[in-house]
Formats: sequence, structure tokens, C-alpha cells
Amino acid sequence: MSEDLEQVFVSLVKDSWKKYNEDIYNSRVDDMLVGAVIYSNVELGYSLIDITSDGVYHHLRFEHLPTKQRVIFELRNLTEDLLSAKVLGRRARVVIGYGCQVQNFGTLWQTLKAEVKSSFVDSTEPGVITCDADVSSGYIYAQVPLLFDLDQYFGGNYQVNYELLQHHINATVHSLAKYLQGRLTA
Repeated sequence: MSEDLEQVFVSLVKDSWKKYNEDIYNSRVDDMLVGAVIYSNVELGYSLIDITSDGVYHHLRFEHLPTKQRVIFELRNLTEDLLSAKVLGRRARVVIGYGCQVQNFGTLWQTLKAEVKSSFVDSTEPGVITCDADVSSGYIYAQVPLLFDLDQYFGGNYQVNYELLQHHINATVHSLAKYLQGRLTA
């Protein structure tokens, strides 16, 4: 009888540690996302030039120094609590933007701004490309919101599938660059 009780106690401790580690892992997914995006972009040849966060939204800005092309990110973990993560899977809203510095900034930005105002687009829907500008630096950006399934990038034991994340970032940046170049030359 005593041995049975000890076995029950040992299994309760093991189960408790398993649940505790699940909570810890889920609370760190947000940090893993930011770190993985930084690492992936550095590996793709970009330098991190700005990072800000309010604890929910994380804004990152990178520049490819030789070409002065920029990539921006707005990251938000949508499933911070464990219940949501287990039911929905770990998800994040990821806005990726591609920007380039332009010579005739004022004229191009007025054209793009008029085009954006004339369309009634919900820019929060996934896949909707919008344009924005950083007036102080003369950059025009094309950006797109996406929903990422974080479980495809993050495995157990804090493993990150950097190759897949870099591939997805690179494909998005390529498409945004092509879109923006088409808008700027139209």
C-alpha cells in the first residue's frame, strides 16, 4: 500500500512538472518569435536598426546596408494563454513590410496615398497589401498582414525551424518588393 501511494505521488510530481514546463514554454513563445525573426533576417543579410515593444506588439526594422532596402515587422502573439494555444494552436499576426528609399518621394507618395484612399480595403485582413511611408527618411513601404502558425516554426525543447521561417520571410519580401516596384514604376 505504501509503495502504491509513493508511486502516485511520483506520478503527480512528474505530471506537475510537465504542466509547469508547458506553461513556461508557452509564455516564452513570444520571445522566441522576436528572436527567431531577428536571427532569420540577420542570416538573410539584414542589420537590425530599430526595435520597440509595448509587451504585446513588437516592431522591428532591418536594413540591407549595401542596397539600403528595408524590411519591417509588426509581431503579435495571438495565443499567449495556454488554453488558446492548445485549442487553436500557437498563432501570431505578423505584418511584414518591404521598403526602399525613393528620389521623388513627395510625388510618388501622393500618388500612392490617393490610390489607397480611393479603395475601400480592410487592411487588417491577411494578404491585403497596403503602402505606407516614412516621410523623415524618404522610404516607401509595401506591407502585408499574415497569420503564422507558430507550431510549424517552434518545436519542443525550444527548437526553431529557421530554414522554414527564413524561406517564408524571403518569399514575402520578394513579393512585396516586386509589388512595390510595380507601383512605383506605374
